[in-house]
Amino acid sequence: MTHALPSTTLAVDPAWIDAYGHLNAAHYVGIFDRVGFELLGQVGVGLDYTEATRCGIYTMNIYVAYLREVLEGDPLMLRIRLLEADNKRLMCMMELIQTRDGYLAATMEQLSLHVNLDTRRATPFPDALAQRLARTVEEHAAHPLPKEYRRLLPLKGAR
Repeated sequence: MTHALPSTTLAVDPAWIDAYGHLNAAHYVGIFDRVGFELLGQVGVGLDYTEATRCGIYTMNIYVAYLREVLEGDPLMLRIRLLEADNKRLMCMMELIQTRDGYLAATMEQLSLHVNLDTRRATPFPDALAQRLARTVEEHAAHPLPKEYRRLLPLKGAR
């Protein structure tokens, strides 16, 4: 059974439009960061997890690919998939899709580190969460990657 990728819908707010009449680059990152974090809750590392454990994921590196512009009011879908996870790190990729015309507008790879908020130090994921993340990576791998996507951030070998 293939599980659906976590996703949500939104629309381009007029306040996010820049002097060129399209979504400003900083707002792409803001959408990925804010809405993507909400979606990460569906895989176990969202705000509920942080409030319960005093642990969370810190963004270590991102790579945004701007593929096509989006305009004021455009309907969007943000979808997230886990690409890899190890004992302390999580690699995900988010897709921002303009849904009226059905095109991929942008992608963002995000490498995150699991951190204890009291010590401010990296710490391993709890075993049950690590197993859940590994299962989710496998489930998400069943979904084909967008043809426009080119992976740039490695997890294996990255320190």
